Amino acid sequence: MDRALLFRRFLHCLMALSPLYFLLPTEVPVLGVGRWALLVVFIAAVLLVETTRLVMGWDFFGLRPYERNQIASFVWAAAGVTLALWLFREDVATAAIIGWALVDPLSGELRRATPRLSVSIGVPVVSYSVIAGVSLYAWDMMSVPIVLAASVVGAVVAVVAEMEKIRYVDDDFLMILVPCVVMQLFAL
Repeated sequence: MDRALLFRRFLHCLMALSPLYFLLPTEVPVLGVGRWALLVVFIAAVLLVETTRLVMGWDFFGLRPYERNQIASFVWAAAGVTLALWLFREDVATAAIIGWALVDPLSGELRRATPRLSVSIGVPVVSYSVIAGVSLYAWDMMSVPIVLAASVVGAVVAVVAEMEKIRYVDDDFLMILVPCVVMQLFAL
């Protein structure tokens, strides 16, 4: 595996830590602001870096060649994570973010390694279901049957969102928000 790809995979997996945001108090005492302000600062910083990169024509290590003149996938991922943390319940956002952060790189590696659909689709669906199920159950906000249903349906839509390529919207964004919407419906 080349170093740039390994770096991207590492950063992707590191985003699984972003639901730690929910452990912050709703009012951050040291800063004297609501924790939501940290999300605003985070996404504003990412957008500032991306705007500067596009205007200046910079090429960051790990950036894919096709992203050079368009919005990079890390921006889409940051937007998805920010919206998930801001708009969705803790359990749903946690399940979707951790599922995306770990299963999207797994899916990419499986597609590179084997053309068998049972592996390149089945393993990500099962992996995401387990991750989402554990995440949803840990928050103890849904009954066990609802957790099972939400995690399986969330996994299926996440893997479909990852497989479908939409020209102007990156799969990193879709793989976070589409499962959030679907799993949130189970929470109603």
